[in-house]
Amino acid sequence: MNTISKKYEFTSETQQVGDHTLYRIRALRDFDNIKIGDLGGFIEKEDNLSHEGNCWVSDDAWVYGDGRVYENAIICDNAIVCGHVYGNAHVCDKSRVYTNACVYENARISYQAWVYNSARVYGHAKLSGSARIHRNAEVYDHAVVSGAAKIYGKVYGNASVGCHTDVYGSVYGNAKISGYFIIKGNVYGNANIKRRSRITLVPINCEVYESDNIVKTVAAAA
Repeated sequence: MNTISKKYEFTSETQQVGDHTLYRIRALRDFDNIKIGDLGGFIEKEDNLSHEGNCWVSDDAWVYGDGRVYENAIICDNAIVCGHVYGNAHVCDKSRVYTNACVYENARISYQAWVYNSARVYGHAKLSGSARIHRNAEVYDHAVVSGAAKIYGKVYGNASVGCHTDVYGSVYGNAKISGYFIIKGNVYGNANIKRRSRITLVPINCEVYESDNIVKTVAAAA
């Protein structure tokens, strides 16, 4: 039976976050781009960061509570993680991953993007700006969410959502949305909804699949 050698230890430098005491870590062995003696970020307990794989918490990032970082995931800069980050995912800058949220595979979370409770971001998805991925929402495949967009539904495929768009339905395919819009139906295909579009709302039971033309779904039209 092979035993896993520890790759970090706790230092005496701490940060207090409410009732949680976090400790800066220091590498005990070389792995990936980390060298023995390198200082990392702050974690509360060993459950927060696996000793296996190349996962790491660096800079002044925090992982605590129910947060778990494993496999080859990287948490850096001033990011805060209380959810699960794994695979080859990166969470950096001032982004946040909340309890029960999952960020995995090759997802990238940056700037001040937040992933709330029970949301999932995976595949090659990218979040930036002050994007907010709300409870139970999903962003995956090669989707990009930026600006001040708020996602309550799903964004996937090669879709791009930005600016102040709120998505309650689904945006997918090659759809691109950037402006002040509320999406309650489906936007997909080659839909392209920009700031100067004549619409501001895609209602439930409606869809946009070409340019910015709204049509009722077959079920709604019947």
